[in-house]
Amino acid sequence: MPVHPPSYTHGDPAQHHFQYLEDLATGYWYSESLFAAVELRLFHHIEMASLDTEGLAQAAGCRQSPLGRLLEALVQMELIGFSEGRWYNNPVARKYLLPDQSDYMGDFLLYRRYLQPGWHDLSLNVTEEESRLSRLSPDDDYERRNFHYVRAVDVLARMKSRQIADLLAGVSWSGPVLDVGAGAGALSRFLIKHRKNATAVLLDLPEVLTTARRLYPMDAQWRGLLPVACDFRHAAPFRAETRFGLVLMSNFLHAYGSVVAEQLLARARDLMQPDGLIVIHDYFPDVAAGPSHRGGLHDVNMMLNTQDGVCHKSDTVVGWLSALGLGAARVIPLPSDSAVILACQTALSLPAGTRQKDIMQKAVEIGFQKAIPLDPEQIETAPWVQMKCRHGCPHYGRSLQCPPHTDTAEQTGQLLKSYSKALLLVGQPPAKKFHNQLLKLEKTAFLDGFHKALAFGAGHCTVCDSCDTKVPCRFPDQARPSMEASGMDVFETARRGGVNLEPVSSHDGYVKFIGLLLLE
Repeated sequence: MPVHPPSYTHGDPAQHHFQYLEDLATGYWYSESLFAAVELRLFHHIEMASLDTEGLAQAAGCRQSPLGRLLEALVQMELIGFSEGRWYNNPVARKYLLPDQSDYMGDFLLYRRYLQPGWHDLSLNVTEEESRLSRLSPDDDYERRNFHYVRAVDVLARMKSRQIADLLAGVSWSGPVLDVGAGAGALSRFLIKHRKNATAVLLDLPEVLTTARRLYPMDAQWRGLLPVACDFRHAAPFRAETRFGLVLMSNFLHAYGSVVAEQLLARARDLMQPDGLIVIHDYFPDVAAGPSHRGGLHDVNMMLNTQDGVCHKSDTVVGWLSALGLGAARVIPLPSDSAVILACQTALSLPAGTRQKDIMQKAVEIGFQKAIPLDPEQIETAPWVQMKCRHGCPHYGRSLQCPPHTDTAEQTGQLLKSYSKALLLVGQPPAKKFHNQLLKLEKTAFLDGFHKALAFGAGHCTVCDSCDTKVPCRFPDQARPSMEASGMDVFETARRGGVNLEPVSSHDGYVKFIGLLLLE
């Protein structure tokens, strides 16, 4: 089903995560992306012919580059998909967003857009005194707009800083700190707060640092911090021998196109100590961070609200870092909607909790739609599951990876007690491809230090066309039992992981494959 904001439980009185409010505040990103796709008849053109981005741009009369960025956002909204170089509609789009379908809703949705401007005046309709409202307007002077920008960014940076600091708590780093594009310095403030004699240089434009002084007027709030005003694109105002142990670039690279962003990374590398660490915090379209995968929507926002800003893909940034000699790089999703890239010259050692997030990102890179962390205690096992296999599945008893040859629900329950971490993996057909992705991720986790990594698949074994159950398995290195074959209640376990599963009732229904990776 499509993803709709907010991404957390509706009406939950225990809701306390700031991302919930961020999702509410940017809900119009979703609706405007949907409206644009309907207005441009993208779903119609996708359905009429199997097209790549260039072909779709020609068919829809669009410019290829910005269209590609919109399409990435629609993928993350689960309205369309991309496979083997071609775009395709997901079932919800095929049913409701094609003009020739009886359930077409496009005209209704565009009427919703027509009603939207009235909502902009909601507060004016509610208040008795319009003078109480203090709205930011594009007509305001630059100083006022800059103040609101720096203040807004600082609020979010303070929230993100806690997550980034938690990540860095298990990583070896030393100062001094260089914070490029520091804003008011929220991240540096948080990092040096509990480090004795730690210092940080806050580097940003003069007007940004002037605003920072307004936000933090007390001298004590600047202890250990040195503001340096400059445009990093043109200069790095330090003595030739100056080097930093930790270089921060938070929400900075996305303000620039690829050529300039790569140049800025090179300049930052030149200011690092040989054993230094660079931390790049940003929104990456190819990283499924937190509960909501919104990197593509952030990229569209940059397209609309900056001169040449781009949310670069993480593999692109990692490639730049590698070319700069910083080949030890890891991409780690945060609990919210952004991610961090850590990079250095030598091997990068990560604690187990951070390495699990690293495996989650690698799962998406391998091809899974989602990788959701689970506590093994959330995995439901029950005897009835294998009874359903026995009384309803045509593969029962015909494979060594199916009951009654697999472990019972009780045995699986005992196995789960040997693990403290797990990933619920969501994918799609074909089954053999999904199975191979599981094996690849299991191997990746094993090589990353999770020596007990063990995968469970979906459905019957796809390794062989037929199975001789009277002899040992011919390919034990490739064969894995499915979750249900091992007595796991897939529907309940998926629900506990926040994944909605419904039985497929028609041939054109959307099929989800659910797999599991145990980690220790």
